[in-house]
Amino acid sequence: MALFDHMADRLARGPAVLFPADPADRMAEAVLRYDPEAGVQSDRFVFHNGVQLHGPVTVTPDAARQSRLPAGAAAGYYAAIVEGGTGRSRPDSLKWQDAERLIRGLAARLGGTVHDERPPMDLRLRASVYSGHELPAGQVVEVLQRYTDTGELVFEEDTGVPGAYYLLTKEEPVFFVAYWPSRVSRSRLALPPPALGDLRDREPCRWDLRTKFKVTTATRGTCLRVAEAALALARGADGVVIDTYGFPVDRPEDLLSR
Repeated sequence: MALFDHMADRLARGPAVLFPADPADRMAEAVLRYDPEAGVQSDRFVFHNGVQLHGPVTVTPDAARQSRLPAGAAAGYYAAIVEGGTGRSRPDSLKWQDAERLIRGLAARLGGTVHDERPPMDLRLRASVYSGHELPAGQVVEVLQRYTDTGELVFEEDTGVPGAYYLLTKEEPVFFVAYWPSRVSRSRLALPPPALGDLRDREPCRWDLRTKFKVTTATRGTCLRVAEAALALARGADGVVIDTYGFPVDRPEDLLSR
């Protein structure tokens, strides 16, 4: 009983995702989308970004009341991190951000409810294109211009990071582009996400299609336009599109606000 109480308390602290019934097979599928090389250790999944997902934890009505969990929750999963580390390990604060993104992404995909005692992060809609092939900026403009209706995309060099640049329009765009060269992926502050699989080790470059819209409230039209633009760029660069939560995007509908 003490062990169960501990698990219920961890769910209550969060970040956790709760379900009326354990999604089981769908959860396993989502986990492998998040990290194709995820490890399994008894009651947890272990990811390559220092995040762990514990569960499933069965929740009884009594435990839900005692731990102040929402009524109707019968099963849940909670995220934790591997603290500290050496080499390419990142600061724990960044690992906790990934943990919250993972939980929110699982809730969006599997129909769960997010539970966390901490205030939620302010996440904005974005799509990131990772690739082992760097494209000339002019070619990127050629691909993305058709998805921009606020004027011509203008190249602006990032004076603080050699090789990095932005693509902007004079009027406020639905999205703007930030490009980061491959060497940036060596930084422990910007390690590529686990969803990339083998591509993570190839020091990929990255184009971020960023918006000002909250990821949970962005309109369908905005989501589809950003996704279509990112997927078009990924096709041209033989790359992979990753969403705000760290999951891959294969179709425009994968980026819809949830």
